[in-house]
This record gives sequence, C-alpha cells and structure tokens, in this order.
Amino acid sequence: MRREATRVAIALGAGALAVTGVYAGTAHAHTDGMDGVRAATAKYHAIPAAEADGYGDPGLPCFDNRATGEGMGTHLVNGGLLNDGGALDRNEPEALVYEVHQGQNQLVAVEYLVKMSDAAEAPHFLGQQMIPNPGLGLWTLHAWIWRKNPANLFASYNANVPLCP
Repeated sequence: MRREATRVAIALGAGALAVTGVYAGTAHAHTDGMDGVRAATAKYHAIPAAEADGYGDPGLPCFDNRATGEGMGTHLVNGGLLNDGGALDRNEPEALVYEVHQGQNQLVAVEYLVKMSDAAEAPHFLGQQMIPNPGLGLWTLHAWIWRKNPANLFASYNANVPLCP
C-alpha cells in the first residue's frame, strides 16, 4: 500500500511539473507567456535545423558586456524575416542567440529585429519598447526564453551567459 501511494505521489508530482511548464534544467515554472515561442523554437537547439529554416551567420561577432560581466552570444539571423518590412511574429523571431561555451553553441534566447528604415520610431512588441542599435540600424528585443535572466526576460544582456571567448 505504501509503495503504491509513493508511485501515485511521484506520478502526480511529475504531472504537476508538466502542467506548470517546469523544464529540465530549470528550477522555476515558466509563467512568462512565452511557452508558444519555446515550442516554436525548440528545434533550433540543433543549428542545422535553424539553417534549414533560413537562419544563417550574419558575420557579426559574439556580443557581451565586459563592464558588467554579462554575456549575450552569437546570432543566427533569418534574412527573410528581417527583410519583411518590419512585421513581427512572436513565434518567428528574426534572430536566434547562442552562447559559446567550451567550443559548444547553446540556444539561450531569441531576438526580434526591425530595421530602422522600416520604423522611424521604436516599435512596441510583447509589451516592450524595442531598443535601438544604431550601429546595425536595427530596433532589437531579446527574449531569454532558454536561459533565465536575473535582470528580466527582455534585458539585452544576461549575467547567466558567459562572456565571449
């Protein structure tokens, strides 16, 4: 009887974790409304899948903020999505952000991009005002959906991402 009660408790606990959206490797439930984006981009943990869907290396360096000790990573950009006149779709981010750690790339965030030539004023998306990157001529918005960011979901840099090698 006790063994059966233990099995039921384990099954109920596992079910509760699945319902609340706790993902392997995290200690918190995702309550940020981004589960659809996670589902849409999960396959991009494998870079060949991202490349097959039109994401490629834009020739940019790895980004970090050495002054604050926060990382960002490298980017794969989908040119078709970037060059669509500024349309934004939460489940089709223009860029994927990968940390580079010990020679491995790991998907940590998505990034929404709008060309400044497509929008004179900062667009609002996902309840946030996009951030200007005049050097690249882009409005940007990161969403750290695969690596918890102690600052917030939409911060540009993440203290939990290592600095560039």
